[in-house]
Amino acid sequence: MKHTFIPRPLVTSSALALVLSACGGGGGGDLLSASVSVPPTSGGGIGGSGSSTTSSGSIDGFGSIFVNGVRFETDDAEVIVNGEVRDDDALRLGMVVLVTGEVDDSGTNGTAERVIYDNELKGPISGIEVSADGDAKLLTILGINVIVERLGTVFDDVTFDTLALDDVVEVSGFTGRGESLRATRVEREGRFVAGQSQVELRGRVTALTENQFMLGDVTVDASEAALEDFGGATLSEGQLVEVRGTLAEGVLTAVRIELDEGVSNRFAEGAAVQVQGAITGYQSPASFRVGGVDVDASAATLQPAGLVLGNGAVVQINGVWEQGRLVASRIESRRGRIKVEGPLGAVDVDAGTLTLQLVPGSIAVTLSQSTRLDDDSDRASILRIGDLVPGDYLEVEAYLDGDRLVATTVERDDDENEQSLQGPVDSFVAGESITILGLTYSTSGAEFEGRDDVDIDADLFFANVQPGDLVKVSDDPVADGIADEVEFEDLVALAGEREFACFGDDDSEDGDATDDSSEGCDDFLDDDPLTSGDDDSDEDDLTDDDDLTDDDDVTEDDDDPDESEDDDLTPEDELEEDDLTEEDD
Repeated sequence: MKHTFIPRPLVTSSALALVLSACGGGGGGDLLSASVSVPPTSGGGIGGSGSSTTSSGSIDGFGSIFVNGVRFETDDAEVIVNGEVRDDDALRLGMVVLVTGEVDDSGTNGTAERVIYDNELKGPISGIEVSADGDAKLLTILGINVIVERLGTVFDDVTFDTLALDDVVEVSGFTGRGESLRATRVEREGRFVAGQSQVELRGRVTALTENQFMLGDVTVDASEAALEDFGGATLSEGQLVEVRGTLAEGVLTAVRIELDEGVSNRFAEGAAVQVQGAITGYQSPASFRVGGVDVDASAATLQPAGLVLGNGAVVQINGVWEQGRLVASRIESRRGRIKVEGPLGAVDVDAGTLTLQLVPGSIAVTLSQSTRLDDDSDRASILRIGDLVPGDYLEVEAYLDGDRLVATTVERDDDENEQSLQGPVDSFVAGESITILGLTYSTSGAEFEGRDDVDIDADLFFANVQPGDLVKVSDDPVADGIADEVEFEDLVALAGEREFACFGDDDSEDGDATDDSSEGCDDFLDDDPLTSGDDDSDEDDLTDDDDLTDDDDVTEDDDDPDESEDDDLTPEDELEEDDLTEEDD
């Protein structure tokens, strides 16, 4: 039985009174240039608000903490971690927190009054599946599908490669496509011991009897549990609850059951609000959800300007809470599909820019206050731009904003010889070379892959590639400017999304390969894995915002389900059946 992941309310009911009672505080301190500078056109947090604010998002940096592009001072803040009052040094990179406080008129500096963190899930890993490209894994934890990324997830006391069955991990993150949880942080707490290891699980009560009920496919023994925030109510079918206890032989013996409140009680009417997460339930710019919050973005400005909204897009939304919905004034992209891996050539702290030096040439990226800085080399517990030096090996994720790359994640890793570049194709010479973001790689002797990680030959690759397609070039094990592997990448889906969130078991008889029970996945076509499916819009093809849309991989005719799946291909692009492998079909 599939256990639907239910996003945690942005604040638990036990902390709700604290959040709604927040009053104004002092202004924030000066921006730490050693941490990161704001690009001139980035916009920053809540521009010009100068008022009390509630902000939900991941911690992307420290000094004190950066959340949703705002640097919040936390020296005098009340910090609550998993229901316990802690010092601010208990806060960690990648935690999804709720901050209440005040933001100054610049919209980039604030003072936190309270910072609340509550994990989404804690329990033993019972299943691990690795994506075909090795960049993502699907973890099964208490029946919940959790997607972790090599680059997009922060790991503590474990690495992407060392995750193991029966590790007890605490997960923070956002709900995404297919009702899965995309982890922003995974912390290992030890090995699972039946009946002793503490676990936490959220869900809706089903199959309730006198002393037990079900959360998904997990049986909960509630006979000895303390009930919190129920008031005069008792357990009943359909309630959204969080359960803490121990697990043995598939039964979760609860020691505490907490009732969670609905979205309508989370924010005060007229309050300034920031929410970060993946879009779900998208119907139109005026109707979708992020983190379980209803959003109206019909009048919002977009960063970058070409951003197209749709299911799966990871965004930050600034706005005002009005009549049970968040009326957005600004929406910013928080993930990109351009990736660069290689040595740092130069750093400009004041300008907030990094230049990566690849063999064919250099790639410059701009940091913002929303850029997450992570150090996997263990040389710094808190990584700041001022800590980076030429020669550091970096892995960067970014999106294209006009003529510049804006970094969403910068990760320093141990020294490596390999280099890679993933981005839109500028041009190519069939059988000889390919140019991406101005850098030209020889393809002589390279191996090629289709978009679904299917091995193809060079002729088939060059017969299908077009300018604007998202392609990754790997130059390893010793970088020399000659591509060792060239592969199509998905302009829309984040790492592991197609495999783990949307291409599961299909219970329908509609003839497609998608899991019809997965919300937000019906926009993925069963198109040819060799092509990007986005060749009709020059504007979309040249911007990295393509990974943030549900629709950008289809033409206007694709709205008609009766249209051909490959209607966006020209006659020259169409392949004979003999050219395709069985998997390509």
